[in-house]
Amino acid sequence: MNEYNIHAGLRGPRAPGAALAQALRADLEAAFGIGFTEDGDGHGPTFTWGDGDRWLSLWVADPPDRDEPHHSHPARITAAETDANAFAHQVFEALDTTGRYSLFMIDDDWELVRTNSDLARAQWDETHGD
Repeated sequence: MNEYNIHAGLRGPRAPGAALAQALRADLEAAFGIGFTEDGDGHGPTFTWGDGDRWLSLWVADPPDRDEPHHSHPARITAAETDANAFAHQVFEALDTTGRYSLFMIDDDWELVRTNSDLARAQWDETHGD
């Protein structure tokens, strides 16, 4: 299974984690015609969806850990697909198209795959760059 993590934060003023989670959930459900299941773990909103070949997991740290390097991108969307990586890129594109999110995507080796904003690039470079 190919797995990618997409870290997301809202562009503009910081919103509570629950608001970010609901916005991401609504955008992903609309983009892919899916319905997430809520799997709260007490550490922030958590939602999952899967169809056998692909799955998504959405988790938002609430409140964000200020010591965590990705505090400006507190949401983590894990996109996985059995035989390819196209689904993760489709998820990234769907969120990027809204214009509401700053995003960066990493693979399971913690290598930066892509980003859509200077903030996301700076956040990554600050903690993982060369």
